[in-house]
Amino acid sequence: MDTLFSIVIYILLGFFGFLLLLFVLAVLFGKRIRKKWEFEAEFRDADGREFGEFDIEMSRIEKEEPDFSFKAKFKLRHESLEAGQRVQVYLDSLLVMEGQVATTGRILLGRDAIVNEAVEAATGQVCRVVYGGLEQFSQPIEPD
Repeated sequence: MDTLFSIVIYILLGFFGFLLLLFVLAVLFGKRIRKKWEFEAEFRDADGREFGEFDIEMSRIEKEEPDFSFKAKFKLRHESLEAGQRVQVYLDSLLVMEGQVATTGRILLGRDAIVNEAVEAATGQVCRVVYGGLEQFSQPIEPD
């Protein structure tokens, strides 16, 4: 019984020692990201299920980027999206992202779709999604 107890103790100590080692390595060699601000707008249907999300942040990676840079991501799954359609994402009246629907029913826009990087975001600003010449969805942004 003593041997079994010792084996369990060594396994537990080894596991937690390994976790501690990983933590120390992450602190020493990991990239530190400083965020100036980070916001998101979630689009939900009547049942509360999320069908779209707009994430924006102003951040920098220490020791790699001297200045803060704007990063944005937009994803939307909706049956009204048609292949080839232009989708525009606005923050209040400022065009932030624009892209074309590749697959019917869904769109994913990343860094390459950013149109305007001179964005200063604040809680309460409205994210508007425009396609087909009309504003389809709007949602205020909130801290992420």
